[in-house]
Amino acid sequence: MLKHIKNLLEHNSLFFAISSSLLVLVLSLVNMEGIPNFTISYTDKFEHVFAYAVISFFWMLSCKLGKVPLSFLSLFLIIIVYGIIIELLQLSLTSHRTGDLMDVIANSIGVAIGYIFLKILNRIYLQV
Repeated sequence: MLKHIKNLLEHNSLFFAISSSLLVLVLSLVNMEGIPNFTISYTDKFEHVFAYAVISFFWMLSCKLGKVPLSFLSLFLIIIVYGIIIELLQLSLTSHRTGDLMDVIANSIGVAIGYIFLKILNRIYLQV
């Protein structure tokens, strides 16, 4: 089973990276009115951390596999800038979303967590 997952990740990491990045972009800019809100405070920040952890994991895995010709540091910074650009787009393009410095911080934490998760998985399972 783990070998199958490893093969899936190795062969589709770039697809997952691009798809997750586009999904976050769309979800960040669409009007989410009418979708039930959770009553837990700071749930939004956990969503940001999770989303950017997923994005960074797949982009950095693609980098590690040689599918993206950038360093981890470059990807780390690019993904953080991507999050900042989305926050700025929320401020300028939408009337139903607001950019937030705390979202940028949550995104950055997520990028770091994605990197750490890749390092842990690589050491334990992937050996890529």
